[in-house]
Amino acid sequence: MSNIVIQMWLTQIIRYIIPLVEACGALVIILEVARTIIRYLYQFFKPGEAQIARLRLHLGQSMVVGLEFQVAADILKTAVSPTWEDILRLAALIALRTILNYLLEYELKALNAQCGPLATAILNHEADKSTGDVNHGAAR
Repeated sequence: MSNIVIQMWLTQIIRYIIPLVEACGALVIILEVARTIIRYLYQFFKPGEAQIARLRLHLGQSMVVGLEFQVAADILKTAVSPTWEDILRLAALIALRTILNYLLEYELKALNAQCGPLATAILNHEADKSTGDVNHGAAR
């Protein structure tokens, strides 16, 4: 009896968490799209050459992270109601998102090759910001 109560309790909690995880994925993408538009407009009106590759690199990274949140939400949905239909739908969604994720990663690698040191510097700078490593960033 207590296992059933715990399972029902966890199911209810997960049902509240799923929309939050989906919203996080959407928020990551929406914020980066807004940031990219603002940066593009700033570069458009600023004299000099716009760094479109850098903008694409940041946007692509955020899309990959946002898709990972969406896959996590799909997994949670299936954990709550694991019918065969849900499992097949999850498999199809994961397959489609994996292909999209692979294509985005491929595009990011192509941008990295195209931009050379610029893309690597961007990626390193972002890693430094996310880990709070200010000394490594200052040594460059």
